[in-house]
Amino acid sequence: MLQFEHPTIFILAAILFAFLLTLFIYHKDERFTSTHPTVKIILIALRFISLSILIILLFKPKLLNEVKQVEKPIIVFLQDASSSIINYPDSTYYTLEFKTLIEENNNILSEKFDVYTYHFSDEINESINMDFKGKITDISNAFEEIGNRFYNRNLAAVVLASDGNYNKGINPFYKTSELNCPIFTMAIGDDTPEPDLQIKSVRHNEIAYFENEFPIKFDILSNFDSDQKHKISVINNGKTIYTESLNIKAQTPISKEIFIEANNEGIQYYDIIINAFDGERNTENNRQKVAIEILNNLQNILILSSSPHPDVAALTSALEEGKNYKVTKSLFHEFYEEIEAFNLIILHQIPDLTNRNKNLLDNIIKSETALFFIGGKGSKWSEFNRLQELVEVKTKNTMQEVFPIINKDFGPFQLSEQCEKFIESATPLQAPFGDVILKEEFSSLFTQKIEGINTNNELLFFAEKEEKNWAILLAEGLWKWKLFDYQKNESHDNFNELFQNISQYLTLNKDKRKLRLQYPKMIDEGATFYMDAQLYNDNYQLIEDAEINLVLTDPSEKEFSYSFSPNKQKYQTSIKNLNKGSYEFKVNSKFKNEYAEQSGTFVVIESKLEQQQQKANWKTLKQLSSNSSGQFILKENFDDYPKIILSNINSNQKVYFNEYLSDLIKQKSIFLLILLCLFLEWIIRKRLGTN
Repeated sequence: MLQFEHPTIFILAAILFAFLLTLFIYHKDERFTSTHPTVKIILIALRFISLSILIILLFKPKLLNEVKQVEKPIIVFLQDASSSIINYPDSTYYTLEFKTLIEENNNILSEKFDVYTYHFSDEINESINMDFKGKITDISNAFEEIGNRFYNRNLAAVVLASDGNYNKGINPFYKTSELNCPIFTMAIGDDTPEPDLQIKSVRHNEIAYFENEFPIKFDILSNFDSDQKHKISVINNGKTIYTESLNIKAQTPISKEIFIEANNEGIQYYDIIINAFDGERNTENNRQKVAIEILNNLQNILILSSSPHPDVAALTSALEEGKNYKVTKSLFHEFYEEIEAFNLIILHQIPDLTNRNKNLLDNIIKSETALFFIGGKGSKWSEFNRLQELVEVKTKNTMQEVFPIINKDFGPFQLSEQCEKFIESATPLQAPFGDVILKEEFSSLFTQKIEGINTNNELLFFAEKEEKNWAILLAEGLWKWKLFDYQKNESHDNFNELFQNISQYLTLNKDKRKLRLQYPKMIDEGATFYMDAQLYNDNYQLIEDAEINLVLTDPSEKEFSYSFSPNKQKYQTSIKNLNKGSYEFKVNSKFKNEYAEQSGTFVVIESKLEQQQQKANWKTLKQLSSNSSGQFILKENFDDYPKIILSNINSNQKVYFNEYLSDLIKQKSIFLLILLCLFLEWIIRKRLGTN
C-alpha cells in the first residue's frame, strides 16, 4: 500500500498529464503514421508507465510493509537477591543448591517458553545472583521494570522467588496489573518467627544544644517466651555515656525514652544498643545509630508585655532554666533597646488595647528576629490582624476556656512522652471566642478542644515567612500550667521542656550564606539519597540558572564528581551505592562571574533494613499468587515448579504483524521496471526505424 504526503488529486492530475503528453507525442509524430495500431498502443503504454512512475516518485511516496512475527510465550524468573535471604536457618541451601535447581528447571521450561532470569534488591539486573548482598528490597520496582521491558510482549507468567519482605516502594500487589499475567511465588525462608529482640522506630530531634539534655525515643520488640532482663547502652565516640537495665516482658513491645546529655559539639553519632539473649541468631537489629547536630551558642530572648502578668514570670523562669538562654523582660512602653540584639522576641498580649508605641511594634514585625505572639484578654485583635498575614482572628474580645489537643504528626521538634501526658491533662487556657482563619502554610502543635469537642481552630502553631520563624499561641493562662506541673509531678520539668523546645526551634540561626545545602547526615549503605542546593544573589533572591557541581571524597580519598540539576525552587543531585564510611564533599557554584563554595561531611552506615524482619512474609506471596491466578509454591515443591507452570498456563505462540513505512524510491524493482519499459520502447522503435 502506498501513502503520499500530498493530496491524491494532485497525483492523479500529474498522471493524467503524463498520459495526455504521451498520447500527444505519438499522435503528432509523423514517423508513426504508418505504424500498426497495436504496436503504437504498446509504445504509448511503455512510455506512459515509465513516465508515470517517475512522476509518482517525485511525490516521495511511502510503501506500507507488513511483517509477520511469531513469538514464543515468555516466562520471567525474578530472584530476590537481598541479604534477608541468608538470615534464615536454611540459608546454605540458597547459596549452594538453589542456583543449580533454578537453572535446570528453567532449561526444561525453555523448550516451550522464552525464559528470562533477573535478580533484584533495590534495582533489577539480568541473570541469577546468589551473593545475597542487597541492602534493600523493592518488589514493586521489580514488577514495574518487568512490565515496562515486556510491554505488549507475549508474557505468560512471572516466577518470584522471595521471602515476601519489602522495605522500599509500595505494596507489590498494586503493581501486578502492570504485568497482566499469572505470578507464581516460590516461598523462601520461614514464616514462623524466631526468638528475637529488636530496636525499632527511633525518634529524636535533629538539633540539640551543648551541655543540655535531649530525648531519644524508640520501641523495643520482643519475641520470646519468658520475661527477661536486658541492658540498654548508648555509645558516643567510643564511650558509653548511658546505661540502664530493663525488665522486658515476653511477647510485649515497649516504648522507651532516654535522656542524653550533649557533651560534644558538631554532628554527633550515637549507637543505641540492647544486649542480646543467649541463642539469639539475629543480633543486627539490636543496634541503631542516630545523628544529632549539637550547637553551642547563647540565645538572647526578649519578653515584652503590656503590663505585669504571671505568664511572663512563668516563661522567664522556664527559659532561664535552659543553659543556652539569656532572658530580658520589659514592659512594652518602657523598652528602648536595639531589637537586633535579640534572637527571639516574645510579645505577650501585644498589640494591647492601648495600642501604644506603634513604631516599635512595626519595627519588630519588619525585623528578621523570630517572633512568638501570645494573645489574651488584653490583646487588640484587629491590630494583630493588620500587623501580620499569617492568621486572622475574628473575635469581639470575649474569652472562653480551651483545652489543648496535641497534633501527633507535628514534625519540627519532639516532646517527651511525659511532657505530652502533662499537656493532655493540663488545666484549660483562656482563648478568644471566635474563628481562626489561617492564610499561610503552618505546622500545628495544638488545636482547641471546647466543652469536650475537638475543633479545627488552631491554638499553637508555627510558620515561616520571608526567612523568619513565627509562633502564635492564641491563649493566656500559662502560669496555671506551671503550677499544675508542680502539683502533679513536683517539678516544672514538663512546662520548661515545652517552652524551651519552642524557643530552641524559633531561635535556630537562619543560614545567610548565598549557597545553602540540605542533605542527610547519616545514610544507609547502598541507599539512594538526594542533596539539595539553593543559590541566592546579594538581595537573597533565588538564582535559577547557575552551574553547581559536587566533588565527593570517599574514605580512601578517591574523588567522584556530580552535577546538580534544577528542580523547582532548588538544585538537586542524587548519590547512590556508597560503601560505609565517612565522606567529605565540596560544592561549588558559578553564576556569571561569581563563585560560592560550601563543604561538609556525612557518614554512610551499614544498612539494617534487611535485618529488621524477624520472619518471612508469605502472606504477601500468597496474595500475589491468588489475585493473579498464579500459585504459591513451598520449598518442598521447588523441584516441580516447571510442571506446576505447564499445567496452569498455555504455551501458545503469539503472532505479531508489524507495520513499517519505507521510501518507494529505495525499491530496486521500481527502477528495474522503469529501465525495462524504456528499453522495450527503444527496441521496438529501433526495429521500426524511428529512433
